[in-house]
Amino acid sequence: MSEIRLSDIDLNLLYVFQVLIEELNVTKAATRLNVSQPAVSRSLSRLRDIFDDPLFIRTSHGLSATAKTEKLSTLLADTLKGLESIIQPSEFTPETSKRRFILSTTDFGILTVLPKILDQFRQEAPGAILDVKSWNEDMVVDLDQTNIDVAVSVLSKEPPASIRAMRLKSDQMVCLARKHHPAIKNILTLESYLKASHVQVVLGRREYFAVDRELDKLGEKRHVAVNLPNFVPAARVVMGSDLLLTVPRLFAEDMVETASDIVLHELPFVTREFDYSMIWHERFQHDAAHIWFRGLLRQAFLDTSNE
Repeated sequence: MSEIRLSDIDLNLLYVFQVLIEELNVTKAATRLNVSQPAVSRSLSRLRDIFDDPLFIRTSHGLSATAKTEKLSTLLADTLKGLESIIQPSEFTPETSKRRFILSTTDFGILTVLPKILDQFRQEAPGAILDVKSWNEDMVVDLDQTNIDVAVSVLSKEPPASIRAMRLKSDQMVCLARKHHPAIKNILTLESYLKASHVQVVLGRREYFAVDRELDKLGEKRHVAVNLPNFVPAARVVMGSDLLLTVPRLFAEDMVETASDIVLHELPFVTREFDYSMIWHERFQHDAAHIWFRGLLRQAFLDTSNE
């Protein structure tokens, strides 16, 4: 018998074969397949040629499977189920999932976003795992080489073509200072802002910030005395010193709510708004579990907008 390639076979014949195995009757198989009895007989004839075996023997009670058919029946059923799963839309059942979801964001993102999604994440997917990794903008170009599902960040430049991005919320910069700061009365003035020393959060290699560009336009420059890699420690430094910290309003408002000895001040000069974005690799675009997780994050920012 010459070698038979899969491309030479009509895969519909395998489904006819499976129905014949289950029904052991050509007429019943034809009814179930919604075709004529002669059509099933022709398919059976082609199947016999392919497998070089009678496959079924006629008896007074219908058809009886040959030894080869009995041997093939389990493999055939599993193969057809596998083929059907390939063409079916992917599904995700949160309540039974054991998937690990990896979110990359700053400590600011953890403080602001995580409390808004954690309860729902645990309620809907109690067996899933949420793994949070630190983020800096240098990681954008490496997103497709890492195991990150989603990053929530501020993008200062256009991401690579393979990276999807969704705008979540706009924000603007404000200033945090300790309560009863000696250089600040009721309102933070430009003079007091420039005279003070500052703590700056540096993510990645960036050392020049939008607020400094705005000051440049005014012909002014601030003194950054301390650089730190995270937002929360920077805010703690401010609480115990006369340093000022310029941060996103969303973070500042969360800090003021949880700490009584820190105060939010509007900046004494105009700065541009910026956007928080959710970014992910193109390969996850149609992944059902990923779509569910992105929905949690998007809803967290929608809820924040309505507060």
